[in-house]
Amino acid sequence: MSVTVLINGYGILQDPQNRFPDIFVFVLTVSQQQNVATTSSWTVYRRLEMFEQLSLSIGAEFRHLNLPPCPLVASANVSNMQVIERCRDDLSRWLAPLLSYPYVNSLMQSRSFIDFISAEANTIPAGLLLSQHFFPQAMHHSTSLSIPIPAGQANIGEMDMDFMFSADDEASGAKDDDMFHFGDSHQPTTPVATSSTAPPPADGKVTLEDFHLVKVIGKGSFGKVILVRKRDSGIVYAMKVLRKENIIKRNQVEHTRTERHVLGYVRHPFIVGLNYAFQTVDKLYFVLDYCAGGELFFHLGKVQRFKEPRARFYAAEITLAIEYVHNLDIIYRDLKPENVLLDENGHIRLTDFGLSKEGIQDDFSGANSFCGTPEYLAPEILNRSGHGRAVDWWSLGALLYEMLTGLPPFYCRDRDKLFEKIRQGELTFPKYLSPEAVDLLSKLLERDPTKRLGTGPTDAGEIKSHAFFNEIQWEQLALGQVPPPWRPSFNGALDTSQFDKEFTDMPIFSPDNRSGGGGMMGTSVGRRHLYRDTEGLFQGFTYSEEESYMEKANPSARQPTSGHHMMPPSQF
Repeated sequence: MSVTVLINGYGILQDPQNRFPDIFVFVLTVSQQQNVATTSSWTVYRRLEMFEQLSLSIGAEFRHLNLPPCPLVASANVSNMQVIERCRDDLSRWLAPLLSYPYVNSLMQSRSFIDFISAEANTIPAGLLLSQHFFPQAMHHSTSLSIPIPAGQANIGEMDMDFMFSADDEASGAKDDDMFHFGDSHQPTTPVATSSTAPPPADGKVTLEDFHLVKVIGKGSFGKVILVRKRDSGIVYAMKVLRKENIIKRNQVEHTRTERHVLGYVRHPFIVGLNYAFQTVDKLYFVLDYCAGGELFFHLGKVQRFKEPRARFYAAEITLAIEYVHNLDIIYRDLKPENVLLDENGHIRLTDFGLSKEGIQDDFSGANSFCGTPEYLAPEILNRSGHGRAVDWWSLGALLYEMLTGLPPFYCRDRDKLFEKIRQGELTFPKYLSPEAVDLLSKLLERDPTKRLGTGPTDAGEIKSHAFFNEIQWEQLALGQVPPPWRPSFNGALDTSQFDKEFTDMPIFSPDNRSGGGGMMGTSVGRRHLYRDTEGLFQGFTYSEEESYMEKANPSARQPTSGHHMMPPSQF
């Protein structure tokens, strides 16, 4: 059984006697698929303030869940289609994680949430004038409301399901150029990163043929990251393509499996989300949220260093993301400017969980691998003395130092000398840094992990209460109510100006990647051998948001034995 929610239209509620101003209303279609042959659908009409009221209600009811923020959409310019579409997209992205693990099981016990998706179903508000951009098929559902809500209960029965939220796109037949146009107020914007709107293929799987490959936006040791458009919905994503041959040769199979597993259940507004994963004979594909603002590394390189307010904002959002993964017993272990992305609004998103480690509850032990990026490695990793969550706070200190000064704290081109500096080099600070910044950096870059800030009983709580962050309103920040200090500008949804031209000028298909190319992999025999040799290595890699990955692959995380996973400490 599954439920889909679509924001697929809007209208204006008018008072014929002009006693109150026009009220903007979104049209939502809710569909409940009970089995392959039976689907029930209904329509609800929700004013903008009702989204905010829902956010406040469930936020107060489930404070321990650290629910994602409702965007600030107190009003909408009803004459500007671009503003309306952006408003819809922002609300779509807010609702999406609410209908996914780990929040959905709790929200299905909330009367406020159930009322939001079901109250006054199929009842058109009196005086509502639907826009010409409304998608009329949502009005033609004749099936009755079928969510069973027993009297006196605030749940939707004993549903064992995974919820998916989708934002509808333009009506069929729209030109591609129109679908991706940001600048023209007469054309809607396209959702940048939400779930797919169209029904999945008959077998429930997506393939490479479901996407139009647009442009390369990144490249790593094992493959490329490509901007793609899903053909049936027009939604743009970032597709990470990894060559199995490279992964196997460099002993990265386990890291790749870890990244796939972690992304299957991690849901946080400051972490890049996984939408689909699939594989071919020779490649693995992660279809991720597209962060149009590009890498923090790119922007830091353009300005050399950030002023303290901007660095403080990014460090604060990163702190919330790390706090979240720590409360899932995950250590990140690869915090660096290249792995911090900016979304279209200027908020950060952590990406690349290949070096993460699950099942770590201790600050100082539990992991032993020598891994990470040299400039950001904590001393205990270099010393191979075992490490835990404390390594992420060292890396936060190294990244904050680089944001404020332009270089990592112990920068050196010679790797051996770099490691020696990390172990025992003097930590120096430019005179322009504030005393609060110097104090925070000194405590994060403490070589003894038992004395490092962030290793107390509250984990991130120690960092959030430091004087450097006195200006940060943590609750508002978590709700997305703190405006970013910088917001990228775009000439269209496919504008890649926030990415390095070194990447965007690359061909999508490299000569050695084309079928029929040289080498053993260019032959059908080679491909068959690779398939035979790797068939078991990447079993279970396929993923779609429509599937219940938590049900199939991580039941222990769905129902933790303690409250530690689901109840991160609140420092607000």
